Amino acid sequence: MKPKVLMLGWEFPPVINGGLGVASLGLAQALAKDTDLTMIIPRSDPQFSLPGLELIGADSIKLKDLFQNGKEFESSLLETVHLEYVDVPLAGYEAPTLRVVQREVATETLTIERQTPVDTPVLPLTFALDELYGDDLMRRIREFTTIVSRLAMEKEFDLIHAHDWMTFLAGLEIKAWSGKPLVVHVHSLEYDRSGPESRGFAWHLEKHAFEQADLVIPVSEYTGKIIEEKYEISPEKIFPVHNGIESIQYDRKPRPFPQKLVTFLGRITEQKAPETFLEVAWKVMEKYNQVRFVMAGEGNLLGEMMEKVARLKLGDRIHFTGFLSREETRELLAMTDVLVMPSVSEPFGLVALEAAMMGVGCVISRQSGVSEVMPDALIADHWDVEKMAEYTLALLEYPDMGKDLIDITQKDISKITWEFAARNVMLGYQKIL
Repeated sequence: MKPKVLMLGWEFPPVINGGLGVASLGLAQALAKDTDLTMIIPRSDPQFSLPGLELIGADSIKLKDLFQNGKEFESSLLETVHLEYVDVPLAGYEAPTLRVVQREVATETLTIERQTPVDTPVLPLTFALDELYGDDLMRRIREFTTIVSRLAMEKEFDLIHAHDWMTFLAGLEIKAWSGKPLVVHVHSLEYDRSGPESRGFAWHLEKHAFEQADLVIPVSEYTGKIIEEKYEISPEKIFPVHNGIESIQYDRKPRPFPQKLVTFLGRITEQKAPETFLEVAWKVMEKYNQVRFVMAGEGNLLGEMMEKVARLKLGDRIHFTGFLSREETRELLAMTDVLVMPSVSEPFGLVALEAAMMGVGCVISRQSGVSEVMPDALIADHWDVEKMAEYTLALLEYPDMGKDLIDITQKDISKITWEFAARNVMLGYQKIL
């Protein structure tokens, strides 16, 4: 009999902002063949469907009915939030306003302070692309948690599978009242995003979820080791599963300029080390002139990186694209000669896998999960600018060597599919069912 899985996601079509959305889609599509899968996400597209998947958007729920169905549950972690129905219609949204009543709660690892006055009306979820994250992320997580926790009462399931920290609170709530086992899937860590010294809300929520979960699935052995050592979680419940990738049909595209192209692709944040990329670019240009560089993405360091390029008067050699869609990303990769991924700490790094599949030479950080499945790529420690520049130069100056490396790497990753990842996840399910 197929297990009934209640999956909680944050990014999913039509809202995909990065690797989390790509991975959630790929894994759900593969798991739907072997499970009875229900997936609840903040916002769903009525036109989007996958065989075997029941997809529910929290934004489509009629909140009045949901909160007046007479069912209640004892909240474990969400004693901080109580939502009440207030009959105030909203333009452009067929649901009542919600009123948030918060109490201060503290545990050994988690403190949530009062942030919203008792009688302040709070809008229900809308979750347009530009509203997925932002200054009100915690409010959205609280709303999502409360809606999903109630919605789950209408479902039959054998286990809960929650993707990344934004859904962990909901997973913990559902586990608390249902008694069903909880799987938390770790695509990134606060340790990676904010540095090893971070001890903010997200870090404490992650640690609490890891402690309470029945199974923790990190996307790499590298991330699993961080969870064990930095979050002090028993290795017995850590079950790494590498991401997969869909088969890509591609054609190399001509560049609109004669020089070769080296690309950085990802969020322009401390974690992704964009400044290291600029240092690599500077060293490469000292020895090889027929090259340009592209930094594709957005992030808190974007302005600083643009200013640095302007000060160095390299605006004609180093270009910024801003955020790119998946189609635009692949178009860029089809013109790229070398991808440099210098991340300080990268749980996986799907972009390198996709680049390798598209025939792009890759220079990747040793502090990344993707290095485990691409052992024949050119790998250097994130801090070793000299080595990364040396590898980048080698791929630019010796294209035949680069082609050989690409061929070997493509053989390495030929079995790294979402179907393979789903089979491993199913083995994890069997451990706790």
